[in-house]
Amino acid sequence: MRIAELRNHPFLLLALKDGEDEGYFSPELVDKIKQQLVDMSLRIASDNLSIIYADQIKKACEIVLGISNLGLLELCDSDSFKAKEIIKTQGIVYCFRAGWGKYAQLKQISPSYFDSISITSYALAVSDTSDIRVLHASLMKEGYKSAKLLDVYKNIAASYCASTLMVDNDEEILLFELQRFLNTAIALLLIDSERKMFSSSLYQTFNAYLISTDKAVVLEQIESCIVKLTGQLSIPTKSYLQEIGLLNFSEFKSIINQQIDVAIHIQEILELPITVANELHGDFEGGYDFHLDDEDDIAYLRPDEH
Repeated sequence: MRIAELRNHPFLLLALKDGEDEGYFSPELVDKIKQQLVDMSLRIASDNLSIIYADQIKKACEIVLGISNLGLLELCDSDSFKAKEIIKTQGIVYCFRAGWGKYAQLKQISPSYFDSISITSYALAVSDTSDIRVLHASLMKEGYKSAKLLDVYKNIAASYCASTLMVDNDEEILLFELQRFLNTAIALLLIDSERKMFSSSLYQTFNAYLISTDKAVVLEQIESCIVKLTGQLSIPTKSYLQEIGLLNFSEFKSIINQQIDVAIHIQEILELPITVANELHGDFEGGYDFHLDDEDDIAYLRPDEH
């Protein structure tokens, strides 16, 4: 890649130019390579962009250049002589397929992350001398993080999800729900419950605990519960959750510390079964509300009399 930086063109283009200038590539091979690059670009444009607009076709050309460049670099390990030999004996399509194989690794690691990465990320302009392998390595690293998040999410959700588990591909949603699961774990430990899910009676106990206990004591006990919870996690899971900051429980502590409408705010950060949530919100339409308006509930459910 140092050669590419000095000569202001992607490695692949320099290999093609040198091979042609040195007579290593025959005119027929050069023509064939050019035609194959055009064909691949049109195919990429047709499948992923558009063949109607010129800028889209140009972008497709840059994608083909980027992926082919990635493949060639992986095959020759930046050896310019070996690069020309590969192009001559194996062909430019072979280089593209090698690069596409690297790109497809993202899907094997994390399908959801792969879907979020546009193929245009691999586009390489004719004057771009950056090492596309660095870009690919960065995307692979993020892919592994995404896969780890999904794995940890499913593992924690198996214990603390209060409804049918429907995995979302949006990482922000996964992080939000994962924090709710962990908050719930701490809340249950605060009332010395071995359960993994709130019932109406357990939530009333938790609410009474928050009301009757000094905030300094609650905050101190939260720290003890964090130690207990993390002790139950596998080392890789614990390390990952610490890395992404979900074991800080900042929002949980903030609600306790501020002492403003604690009962209202705390329920928003917990994973609660629908029956408990309905009780808390006074939802009589098929829900539960600590039996405060049973007569209204029954009247609502009774068919109209005519």
